[in-house]
Amino acid sequence: MEWDFTPEQVVKAEVDYSLEQFRLDMFEEVRLNMNQMDDAQQRKIFDVMYDLCYWVATGGDFNEFLAGLDQESFFPPFLGSIREMLTPNIKMLGAILQRLIMERVDEPGISLAEALKQVDVLHRQIVAKLLLN
Repeated sequence: MEWDFTPEQVVKAEVDYSLEQFRLDMFEEVRLNMNQMDDAQQRKIFDVMYDLCYWVATGGDFNEFLAGLDQESFFPPFLGSIREMLTPNIKMLGAILQRLIMERVDEPGISLAEALKQVDVLHRQIVAKLLLN
C-alpha cells in the first residue's frame, strides 16, 4: 500500500491513521489485486497477510511465520513472493501499534505492561469486529 504520510508521522501523531482504517485499506488492496477470486478466498488471503504483518510488526520473524503454515498450501510461496511488497505494510502497522501504546503510556498511572495489555485487547476487538462485517 502507499500513503501520503509516513510511519514516523503516525508514531508522532501528526497523522491520524487508525488500525481500523489500515485494515480496511489493506483489505481493499487485496480485493483489487485478487479480483479474480471470490469473496471468501479474498478474505482468507487478507487474513493470512494481515496475520503475517502483525506477527512481524510485533517482533516475530517472517520466515518463522511461513514455516508455521501448511507447506503444501498456496500461502508460503505466495507470501514469500510478495515479501518486499509487505514491508511498508509491516512498518505502518508497527507505527500504528506503537502510537496506540504510547497514547496509553502517556496516561497517568499506566505502565508499559498495562499499555501493552490494553492495546492487545483493543487489537483483538478491532479484528473481531471487522471480521463480522
